Amino acid sequence: SQFVVALDGQGREVEVRLDSLSSHEASGLIIRETAARGEPRFALTLLLALTQREKFEWMLQKCTELGAVHFVPVICARSLQQDGKDAEKKLERWRRIVKEAAEQSRRGRVPGVSQPVLFSALAASAEPGPALKLIAWEAEEARSLADVLRASGDGYARGQVLIGPEGGFEPAEVTAAAACGFQPFSLGRRILRMETAAITCTALLMYALGEMEPGV
Repeated sequence: SQFVVALDGQGREVEVRLDSLSSHEASGLIIRETAARGEPRFALTLLLALTQREKFEWMLQKCTELGAVHFVPVICARSLQQDGKDAEKKLERWRRIVKEAAEQSRRGRVPGVSQPVLFSALAASAEPGPALKLIAWEAEEARSLADVLRASGDGYARGQVLIGPEGGFEPAEVTAAAACGFQPFSLGRRILRMETAAITCTALLMYALGEMEPGV
């Protein structure tokens, strides 16, 4: 008999003994059902500045593997793509990329991908209730991610990280984000590409919150 692991998209995984398999369908007996081991306890939403297709899709794929649970494309003042209507047509492709990445990394749920929003609408898309809100900013000179996490304390079940475009955020955008509760932090003395920043932020945050531990 062959055994496979199936994910239900609701945070559970099941071990199935296959009884029949064809090009159209498969059937079998559920042997065991457990919580999906690949699904994080911390719900991270990434607010990603809209950019070139390949770069944006690469961030979706890799950050899904690392544990992000939702993505919001954001049109910033310096975003390489300013046409939100055109981007909305790509939602189906984006969601397919995320689904495939979730399956590959044995996630229990498929992360969501929202329609693009203007930076000015950021407050409306912010997480309701207590949530950790962070914005990576190359001009921040005082606080690292570790500093912000220490000052914020623990106990957060969800959070948002805002990643800017290739040209960086305009100062007015950082001020507006801070007014919405986002805390600026630095990723160090080196200027990172936005896709590097997105993956670095996701990995560092997941590590700091214990999501990189085996068996979690």
